[in-house]
Amino acid sequence: MRHSKKRAGKPLHLAVIGAVAAATWSSAASAGGFDIHEQSTVFLGSASAGAAAGGSLGSMFWNPAATAQFPGLNSESSYTLILPYANVDITSSPHGPGSSGNIGIDATTSASYGAYQISKDVWLGIAINSPFGLASKPDNVGYPGSYLGVTSKLLTVNANPTIAYRIAPGITIGAGVQIEWAQAKVQFRDPAGPGIAQFGGTDWAFGGTAGITLEPRDGTTIGLGYRSQMTHDLEGTFHSALLTGGTNVPAVGTLNLPDIVTLSLRQVMTPTTRLLGTAQWTNWSRFKDLPLSTPIGSLALDANWKDGWFFSVGGEYDYSPLLTLRSGVAYEMSPIDDATGRLVQIPDNNRVWLSIGASYKWSDSITLDAGYSHIFVQDGGVNLEPAIGPGPYIGTAQASIDLFSVGVRTKW
Repeated sequence: MRHSKKRAGKPLHLAVIGAVAAATWSSAASAGGFDIHEQSTVFLGSASAGAAAGGSLGSMFWNPAATAQFPGLNSESSYTLILPYANVDITSSPHGPGSSGNIGIDATTSASYGAYQISKDVWLGIAINSPFGLASKPDNVGYPGSYLGVTSKLLTVNANPTIAYRIAPGITIGAGVQIEWAQAKVQFRDPAGPGIAQFGGTDWAFGGTAGITLEPRDGTTIGLGYRSQMTHDLEGTFHSALLTGGTNVPAVGTLNLPDIVTLSLRQVMTPTTRLLGTAQWTNWSRFKDLPLSTPIGSLALDANWKDGWFFSVGGEYDYSPLLTLRSGVAYEMSPIDDATGRLVQIPDNNRVWLSIGASYKWSDSITLDAGYSHIFVQDGGVNLEPAIGPGPYIGTAQASIDLFSVGVRTKW
């Protein structure tokens, strides 16, 4: 389909504005660590199986080369409701035992994409996402673990302009720039009294993306994508009755985010059936601690996470020319494999994902998507030292997550 510059410019402009507005919604971690897998309703329905191998424009989050799979001007938006449950039972601490109640906060996250083919072999794209996020607060804010953490929030908004180039039939490469803004808030009970110690800060960081898509034969697509590591030096303020006398002092908190490599397969089995698979590595071993620097000294909460791994398989079935069904299952190896790294704000452990989804072709230009996932999180132990005051805090953590997502894909 041909588009004049005048006709193509307005829809793409509106798509980008909508993406920016959507990405500012609150976020909550729903993958290993505190990264957010829910970057496309289509791939939520397949448990992220096939995510870097194309099939929907949202694939460009994992692999910018996937931008080149669709001719003309296209856009995609996804909106996901995250319903987390997590409970931390402290069995031994300087303040006795106690239970947190649910520390999960219901939240939403979203992702939007736009891509335009500017020549036979070149595509330009833009993605607006929230790649990392966290929102937690215990129902029982007075339980012993509140000396380790009360309210914790992390919001990221990431703009990722990309370019993809088909260098030969069946071989496409892509690259992009990440421009990311982060805002964080961390609170914990102050050992000096009934008050709350708090840090809050914001920062910009920059990174890159790269990828390749191979089609060695008809019906087979292999995608390999890379998202670079980034470091946020969050500048803000810190106050504590014990350390600052309750006054705000300048502070910088350092947040080391991982690089991510994703390998995916999309294989046509029959004219109506496709097999999907993904393996993903996340360099969470960069996340050693949460250091906080102030004029009166430094604090740090140890984490010492390991690298995370994610494996999924799934499939798609065209029930009719208008309706496509999909499903997937995934196993995620958490970066937290020890009780000393299982923060009360992030009581993570190995996970199993069960996902289903569907797409309905509303018209020649509009497709509607829906997806649901339930995440089973393995129970784990807690054995932590606080940033301020005596310890340790010993206990157990349980968690599970439900995800509901809707989306729309448009060919302009």
